[in-house]
Amino acid sequence: MNIEQEKVIANLLKEMEQVATKIRILINGIPPEELLGYIYGQLMMMNSNTTSPELSSDTQNKEKNEIQFLLEYVHAVLASDVAQEYVVFDERKCGELFALSRNLREKSMCFAMVSSINTQNKDFGSNTADIEFQAKSSWLMLRGNRYQVLEGEFYQYVLAPHDDVLKDIYGIGAIEIAEGFQQLANATRVGQANAIEEMMKQFQAAQDFAEKQNKPLEDAMEEWVEANAQQTKSAGLAVDDMLRGGISNVSRHTKLPSELLADLAYSRGEELDFFSEGDFSGTPYRTLPARKKPLIKLGEDYYAVDPCFIRDAGYRSLLFNLLQKKPDYKEAFKERQKVMSEAAFPEILAEQLSGAVIYQEVYYKDPKTKQWAENDTLVLIDDVLYLVEAKAGAAASIASPELDFKRHSQSIKDLIIKAYKQCERFFEYLKSADEV
Repeated sequence: MNIEQEKVIANLLKEMEQVATKIRILINGIPPEELLGYIYGQLMMMNSNTTSPELSSDTQNKEKNEIQFLLEYVHAVLASDVAQEYVVFDERKCGELFALSRNLREKSMCFAMVSSINTQNKDFGSNTADIEFQAKSSWLMLRGNRYQVLEGEFYQYVLAPHDDVLKDIYGIGAIEIAEGFQQLANATRVGQANAIEEMMKQFQAAQDFAEKQNKPLEDAMEEWVEANAQQTKSAGLAVDDMLRGGISNVSRHTKLPSELLADLAYSRGEELDFFSEGDFSGTPYRTLPARKKPLIKLGEDYYAVDPCFIRDAGYRSLLFNLLQKKPDYKEAFKERQKVMSEAAFPEILAEQLSGAVIYQEVYYKDPKTKQWAENDTLVLIDDVLYLVEAKAGAAASIASPELDFKRHSQSIKDLIIKAYKQCERFFEYLKSADEV
């Protein structure tokens, strides 16, 4: 790494920290519910803009990613700082916040590129610089842009092995927890549309009431409100969903117990590391609080501030808390995770593999070492062979690749290279003789 490159890296780091500080100040100066309502409102307007489908697809994805990045910082600031008194909503601050967030995201990507060139890490030989950049860019950009309608199906499957322990801790099992995560995903996906529909419904009901009373709507509203308390409450909640981030209110939109939500949530000011002094303070190259606890408690309710990390990090966070509460479950937990992950491929794809021959825990002698070796799953369909090597993913790190590349390197080796080598070993065995 030359002197000029070191200067560029140092300047980018300083600029990232300065922008992050400005973002923190702005977020603390806006009521959180109103800020969430504004951001989600921008997302709704963007999704409803269909003026040029061909042109807008890439643009919309970019804008969605920018909003996701900003929401992560909203969560980070709320988790790091206690609530301030006497803050009022200011749309100009929101506009500035969007611009600063976009600027920080761009500077962070520039940092990923510049800092990976001529890296001092040598974990992957001549490929290290490219892999390091991929790790950093994925850390910054890769989020859960997946099919939200399948959240419940995913959580029900992966939590099923721990159903008894979950019921013991939280009073509900895998099915109920999965339903909660699906309800949460649904609220993000269609919550605003449902709120608009509810508001229109109640407005029409009020108009009908005014006509029956033969009064102008404004004159009949007070009487209608008194006579229709439940409808008035529904209209109020719809307004909250539309304008105050209510669609991210997990307490309202799911039936998950408070104890479970509390385990997945920060209280205001609880996070101490993200903005603490030192290099990369407040930048995306520290671990975002949402990676550890994806919810935030505002008042008496719990909020999933951003639509991705509750699903990306929720599973890991839930299992972490399960083991914290039941430390003696650790060994049984590992075994159940292993069995679940190795059985997942043929079980989930059972319909597609209905005519296949499936072998699990396939043992054979390595032709090189002459020692017994094992692969997880072998699938034969007609004259096609699929070899599946499953990893439970426990080795994946939530430490930043900038601050701890060694851990990321080890994760890559454990989850990807090791699985590849195990499969390669089996195919070498197949080639070792005409018949095996």
